[in-house]
Amino acid sequence: MTIHKRINALSAAAAAILLLAGCGSQPSASEPVVVAPGGAQQTNTDTSAAKPDITVTENTNQSVYADLKLEDIQKVNGVRGQDWLGENEILVDRQDDSGDPQAFGDGQMLPHGLYAHELEGGGEKAIVADADKNWSGAKLSPDKKHLFYQEIFEMTGIGYIMDLKTGKSVQIAKGREILIDGAWLDNEHFVYGNIEGGLFETDLQGNETQLLDLTQDAGQRANGIQAAGDIVYYTGLNEQELFAYHTSTKKLERFGSGIQWAIPSPDGSQLALVKRTAQTEMTLMLTDLAGNEKKTLASGTQVFGTSWSPDGKRLAYTVTSADDGSKDGFYISDAATGEAFMISSDLADAGDAMKWSESGTKIMVNKSERENGQMGFQTSIITVSW
Repeated sequence: MTIHKRINALSAAAAAILLLAGCGSQPSASEPVVVAPGGAQQTNTDTSAAKPDITVTENTNQSVYADLKLEDIQKVNGVRGQDWLGENEILVDRQDDSGDPQAFGDGQMLPHGLYAHELEGGGEKAIVADADKNWSGAKLSPDKKHLFYQEIFEMTGIGYIMDLKTGKSVQIAKGREILIDGAWLDNEHFVYGNIEGGLFETDLQGNETQLLDLTQDAGQRANGIQAAGDIVYYTGLNEQELFAYHTSTKKLERFGSGIQWAIPSPDGSQLALVKRTAQTEMTLMLTDLAGNEKKTLASGTQVFGTSWSPDGKRLAYTVTSADDGSKDGFYISDAATGEAFMISSDLADAGDAMKWSESGTKIMVNKSERENGQMGFQTSIITVSW
């Protein structure tokens, strides 16, 4: 799903590879507007932090006004959101300021751990944390009973699966380093790739099966792994082709040119796909399962973090462009009409894959900023109603 961008040592240890591609405004919809009918509330769990610069403009587009309301933008400073544990609890990666600096790359960094963070009150409890390791790359199983996570190095890590009820973890891949990527096939099986070009499936006990040897003209390495039903999608090492591997029939399909990443809809019936359409232009489109274009949503220089809503009716993403920046921002698009709603211009450079809550009314958006030579993170929880 990505133009993989090598992040600096601190951010790489903090979480998975940033997934980058390009996008802008769509030709078939009305000009995007920043939407906040009635005015959105903005809150920040760190009261000492500066008020975030969120642009909110009165919405005059009646179709947008009738469908969308921005209710709240809540900021959680110093954390990088990983997933939703519940409607009011998120799984976050944050730095342990009490830990000892660790050698990493060309420098040092404090250890990172995984915590359950309550959105109301800000209380936290440790899920995985210790004083001399960096934990991140967390992905919850669909039923939220198991957690995939990694001890992070730079672009690789050692993978584990935890039973959240018992707190017990099983090491996967026999302790070998794997790519900071992967996806749940179902509640009991996880798919991942390694540096050597293998694509593997593991169960909850760590029993693994190799699905493909990608070095034999199957993409060389699996990037941006996504899964829908029995199909595993990934882009190859050069990110120009999209591959679809059917675990039930063991059939491998390849299609497209200039494809950066693809995300299947929740029901598996279509793909949100980013394709390079010019040297400095990426296009976000909806396609059928063979990559045939159905609708163009946007085009521009970059698109970040595209994610489907749980019901498959909407897509969230951020846009940056090479023009005057007037169209840069965080958007939600209607998958049926292609109409785009700009939510916030402040979040245009949010890079991680976004996460929708189960209700489809909250969206987790991560943003990184460098200050005094250190990389810091902030998670925004966007609440909307329809």
